Amino acid sequence: MNGMPQKHHQNQKTTRVPRRRIAVVGLRGIPATWGGVEHHCEQLYTRLAAMGYDITVYGRRGYVPRHVSCHKGVRVRRLPTLVTKYTDTILYTLCAISMVLVDKPDIVHFHAQGPALLSWVPRLLKPRMRIFFTCHGLDWQRKKWPLWASRIIKFGEWCSATFPHYGIVVSKHLREYYWTQYHRRMAYIPNGIVIPPSTSADALAHYALQPKSYMLWVGRIVPEKRLEDVLRAYLKKPRRYLLVIAGDLADGRAYMDMVQQIATGCPMIRFLGFQYGTLLQQLYAHALAFVTASELEGMPLTLLEALAHGTPCVASDIPPHREILEPLGGMLFPTGDIEGLATCLDAAEQLDEPGRLQYRRAALDMLSRIYSWDVAAQAHDLLYQQALSGIDDDIRTRDHPL
Repeated sequence: MNGMPQKHHQNQKTTRVPRRRIAVVGLRGIPATWGGVEHHCEQLYTRLAAMGYDITVYGRRGYVPRHVSCHKGVRVRRLPTLVTKYTDTILYTLCAISMVLVDKPDIVHFHAQGPALLSWVPRLLKPRMRIFFTCHGLDWQRKKWPLWASRIIKFGEWCSATFPHYGIVVSKHLREYYWTQYHRRMAYIPNGIVIPPSTSADALAHYALQPKSYMLWVGRIVPEKRLEDVLRAYLKKPRRYLLVIAGDLADGRAYMDMVQQIATGCPMIRFLGFQYGTLLQQLYAHALAFVTASELEGMPLTLLEALAHGTPCVASDIPPHREILEPLGGMLFPTGDIEGLATCLDAAEQLDEPGRLQYRRAALDMLSRIYSWDVAAQAHDLLYQQALSGIDDDIRTRDHPL
């Protein structure tokens, strides 16, 4: 090695630098089938593993297939939990923290505000361990939670701003939020996306779909996604195109029953259930437009996926959607505005081929410059190296970091 003494070289043994060990807590697991946090972690940590890190993802038995113990260089540990609305995350996190305390990694990286509720445990019991946290959204605001559960997750948010040595957010809106609420400086590292190759439409035939014959909605069917707004806007007048819903209920039956009741009697609305892999990619690629009316997001991967296929997007004007779509002159409407959403659907339907080609070029250019998993992995590597060097980033400052 440069700078090392060369004499007596024959008596020296080669010193191997140990691989830095990262524990990842707060997701269901990888490989990802559904869930934005899961897709984020799969893309990020497989790249970091290729960069030389020893990564262990602590997943949940109900999500990770029994045969999976390693995925693309990332170790996967399946932990027990009780899969109910109120016990799944906390029991899993307790189990994961117990394993972390035994395994003693160099860094433990929490994802999401609920699991961050226990971020104080390794900070207190293992003071040499570096604690990271990534915020993917303001989880306590989700409508599925009753008041008591929302307050517990809100306390998890406070923990996420207090105990980790390093904080990361996936959108500028979240960075501003943490600064305003907690005076906590957070690193902004947006989600990435892989630009896919051109794809055929052969898998669509199974659902009797033709290219450019449908609008597409993708996601978990939960109240904050406001799927009912999309359905009501679509039904305001007869349409020449289908509305395809690729998703299923995530928590509880009442909301799913409500949206299906709205769609009752309209054969032009198709519920396909959860989709992934080849069919989902073809759905994105060949849609007239992608539409989302969500009132709560962090950095929506579904929106980035649609743009990666060059598909025009219609979205509610919440900050994360504006952050992505305003540079494209995006078709945005006020959240909850059915008339505004219907107008945007009309505009997307009337977009001609030259307009679609121009939109595609602009979208792909923006994604390649800003939303790259390789860039995100390099940014994490930089922060990990900084933390492992003993430099902490959890000091409150008077200066605004933006």
